[in-house]
Amino acid sequence: MNISELPYSLPKTPKAQCQYLARICSISLHKLSNNHQEESEAIASVIIYRHLSSNQKIEAMRLIQTLNNKPLMAKLIEKVTDVIVNPQWGIWSLSNTELLKDQKFHDMVNSYAGILGASISAASAKELASTIWKTKKVSRGGWITIVMWGSLYFNATELNKANQEISNRSKLLDSVHYN
Repeated sequence: MNISELPYSLPKTPKAQCQYLARICSISLHKLSNNHQEESEAIASVIIYRHLSSNQKIEAMRLIQTLNNKPLMAKLIEKVTDVIVNPQWGIWSLSNTELLKDQKFHDMVNSYAGILGASISAASAKELASTIWKTKKVSRGGWITIVMWGSLYFNATELNKANQEISNRSKLLDSVHYN
């Protein structure tokens, strides 16, 4: 579990590296201690966990469980569990190929929605809210509109997450572990 295997241009100091990796994984900085090198390696092992062999996964989990910082250890185990259940819960765990496919899919949905004219405008939202307020109920068409808007919002959020992660990955590595 070497942090140099990660697809990020990391800061120079161990503290800044640890904080950078924590931000990538949405870990609160207050969970970090002063053992920056050990914690950076543990966070790095979480990021690449899905791409490790069985033996490497055992080693990664040992590394995480030997942390003296128990709140961070618990958070890292939670992150590993999350990406095993659903890699999208930790977009940073996607390989470069998976990430680019994810971005392409959400961009395509966004483009087709634009072509079809499916968007959320302030006027249409105001109209729907006014109708609901007056009738005290949501019509079938209103529910369809709400579901459609929710889907478009979700897709835009996912596209933004993919774009942000691609931006974070200043170097797209072709390593065996992460591609």
